[in-house]
Amino acid sequence: MWFEILDGNRFIKNLYVKVPELKNIRIEGIKIHNEGRKVTIEFDMPFYAENPPEKWMNLGFNSILVEVDFFDIHEIDLQSIESKYRADMEIYKDEIDLINIKISGSLNAFIKADTGIIQSVRGYMNG
Repeated sequence: MWFEILDGNRFIKNLYVKVPELKNIRIEGIKIHNEGRKVTIEFDMPFYAENPPEKWMNLGFNSILVEVDFFDIHEIDLQSIESKYRADMEIYKDEIDLINIKISGSLNAFIKADTGIIQSVRGYMNG
């Protein structure tokens, strides 16, 4: 599963009975840092957690934003066909153990990286 490839995945595993695949998700942003050596992807989970923290419930949160950083980038290909980014995202390792990130939808991207880490998982009120 996609999250098992990434470091820092404990919190997201605790939020869900079964962590969902990243289908038809909202892509908040893709940022290229450090002359292309680091890429940050921010996205909404496809549905809200079954086991949210009590604080999130008290604040009325209904969405989860995840921020993932990828390091030591080998390849980036990015194409956009609309201004609202919704897509499917796959995160998997290839035969030489590089992390591949494939985004397909109104935003298309392909990124290859050595490592990835979930930097933050935040609840928020959408709508």
